[in-house]
Amino acid sequence: MEKKKRDYIFLLVFMILSFVSLSPFTKLNPPGSSYPPFISGVLMILWYFFLYRITSNFYTSKGIRGTYAALLIFQLSFNAYINLDTDSNVATLVIPASIGYAANLLGFSIVFYILLKDIFLQKHDLTYSLLGASNIYFMIPMLFCYVYSLVAVHDPSLVHADPLILKTVLFNCLDYSWYIVAGIDYPGEKIGEEIQSIAILESISANLFVVFIIGRLMSK
Repeated sequence: MEKKKRDYIFLLVFMILSFVSLSPFTKLNPPGSSYPPFISGVLMILWYFFLYRITSNFYTSKGIRGTYAALLIFQLSFNAYINLDTDSNVATLVIPASIGYAANLLGFSIVFYILLKDIFLQKHDLTYSLLGASNIYFMIPMLFCYVYSLVAVHDPSLVHADPLILKTVLFNCLDYSWYIVAGIDYPGEKIGEEIQSIAILESISANLFVVFIIGRLMSK
């Protein structure tokens, strides 16, 4: 139990840091970042290792662990490929970027599912439940940022991304997704209607989760 609690704390801190643009997994070397490519790459590998550790804590099957490990390696490889390619514009990377975003969405969805099962189907003390619930809540914008990216990669202008720099698509989507969950107006330029339509679903999901978790905690 203590091991899982430490993992929850680390995951929560990491996701909060992503909001202040310190997250290493969103891109290897962001403009203006103080992270050298090597350091950012190491942090990225550690992040995927941590995601594997969370899964292995809940599943002992070698088949499940091996499958998830293969998915994470695939994600890491594609992320490195599409984010390190600085010679191609977004239009030429639509297919590999879409595959990478879909793989990341699947990977995070698995972790999201694991957390939901842990918090809603098992009985835990209040501290553990609050940590788990916080992680689930903060993972909502992480999931939706990849949904936005799958749409925006076909038209970067929807999120006002640089059409010559693929990594700006994911960064802008992540930034917008956090504002939607926070329930405050996005301070940047107006986002495309296609993305706004999906944002309604994200906002509803986040609010419904708050209602569900309050009901879950009060029922104990």
